[in-house]
Amino acid sequence: MKKLFIAATILLGSFGSMAQQIPQKSNYSQYDLFNPLFNYTLSTPTRSGSGTPGANYWQNSADYKINVSLDDVKNIVDGDVEITYKNASPDKLNFLWLQLDQNQFNTKSRGGLTTPISGGRFGNTGFEGGYQVKSVTIDGKPADFYVTDTRMQIKLSTPLVERTSATKIKITFSFNIPKYGSDRMGTQEAKNGTIYELAQWYPRMCVYDDIEGWNVLPYLGAGEFYLEYGNFEYAVTVPSTHIVVGSGELTNPNDCWTSEQQKRLAEAANSDKTVMVIEKDEVGKENSRPKKEGKITWKFRCSMARDVAFATSKAFIIDAARINLPSGKKSLAMSAYPVESSGDKAWSRSTEYVKGAIEYYSKWLYEYSVVI
Repeated sequence: MKKLFIAATILLGSFGSMAQQIPQKSNYSQYDLFNPLFNYTLSTPTRSGSGTPGANYWQNSADYKINVSLDDVKNIVDGDVEITYKNASPDKLNFLWLQLDQNQFNTKSRGGLTTPISGGRFGNTGFEGGYQVKSVTIDGKPADFYVTDTRMQIKLSTPLVERTSATKIKITFSFNIPKYGSDRMGTQEAKNGTIYELAQWYPRMCVYDDIEGWNVLPYLGAGEFYLEYGNFEYAVTVPSTHIVVGSGELTNPNDCWTSEQQKRLAEAANSDKTVMVIEKDEVGKENSRPKKEGKITWKFRCSMARDVAFATSKAFIIDAARINLPSGKKSLAMSAYPVESSGDKAWSRSTEYVKGAIEYYSKWLYEYSVVI
């Protein structure tokens, strides 16, 4: 009891001293803390008060022509990209910024240094990836450039004048493919061969806008991408045993599919049910490819897009079905997966889900674009 009494006395004494203190006024403001990120009450010539484009809205653009080849022994992508960059802004541009996302996948990058121990999802421990930039030209002439982490700045000898000017940038490059590329690219071993998933695979223009100017935040693995719109033509050269699936429309199907596969694709384009293009027991068979040896170049185009990606493997099952859009236009849902992932409880219903999702959201929100 004595110990309890002493403790109670100390506690009461403490409360007594606190009661004598004069409370200080807090500077806390919930209005500042929860202030809206965007102020829609302000209107500018480029942005209206509702957040929609204003009368003088502008947006730069970038068109891409890309040619790459895959070395499936060394796991290397090698090629070049030609970018036609158009300046619609009211500013003269003395330099350009590009994104070099692959530079995140090496031990010297900021992203690589943030995951030095385990690597994993956003890094690759001990993996020396990143772009090997072989040459950079502006309008056919060698360019003055420097690389900092996941970005490249190109200095222009003649500024891009406001509103109407354009320039052509050409970059030759190569990179080692990381096994784990921040969930967006990498390799996966399957029973019938390696699966390559390629995103962030070519140097891309940073956005120049009316709010930030050049948007040059380094790529750290997490986060999405802010990119200019443009038109894409890209060609991917792979071993003849491979199947490539990519953004946009394949423009040379006769080189890439057998006559039977083209017939099945035509059937799928008119079918609401999934049509098998390459069956499970056809994977890896000689008659499943138009060439038995050498390489095949798959050529794609994609209009008014921000980005393109592709996947390639000799392990793919392929199926497809028609997508019906509210306007009456048609598109094609296609799925590619290995035999390990076949079955209704795995990926065999993938095309059904893709078709259903695009049709549903095209009616509810905004119609899926099929501009080619």
